[in-house]
Amino acid sequence: MTAKNTMKTIVLPWLLTLGLLAGAWAVVKITLPVGSAQEPFVTVATLDEEATARNFAVTVTDVHAARTVIGADDWSAEGTWLIVDLEASAEVKQEGTSLRVATLTIGERTFSATERGTTFYRQGLVTGVPRSGSLAFELPDDALSGDATLRLGATGNPVLDGVIEMRIDLEALPVESEVTLQENGWAR
Repeated sequence: MTAKNTMKTIVLPWLLTLGLLAGAWAVVKITLPVGSAQEPFVTVATLDEEATARNFAVTVTDVHAARTVIGADDWSAEGTWLIVDLEASAEVKQEGTSLRVATLTIGERTFSATERGTTFYRQGLVTGVPRSGSLAFELPDDALSGDATLRLGATGNPVLDGVIEMRIDLEALPVESEVTLQENGWAR
């Protein structure tokens, strides 16, 4: 066996191994995480700007932190509350379109909008004509710190559907003694 043949038999397997390892590393880096094929399509929202997902549009007009929330129907509750005032409309199809997903995620905890009182949660949306109202989230006393993510969706199961998300800096919100929920109605 010549030195040239010996070099080929030793170097070629090592080069092939390095090439396969580099290819495997690249596949691991570009592969999406488990479950990501079922994730919704996210539209990022900012305060006072309209954000549109598949069949609905939302404009968050104000965010409040409060110790007492008061509803239009003489309902009230004390505690720690985050109130989101918004305007929303259907974009394509009105039938069956309502605000069915309204969650607030703070760290590892996720809270759903309350169904108590008269809020905008599960309100029907009208195509092209915004309606307004408020969502209310009852939170633990220690929850008004850090950042939160508001997630809104028009279907009960947002898998492979559009959702709207907005980041809220909880520490920047002054805590008001009481906030009255907007009455559900036509936006102005």
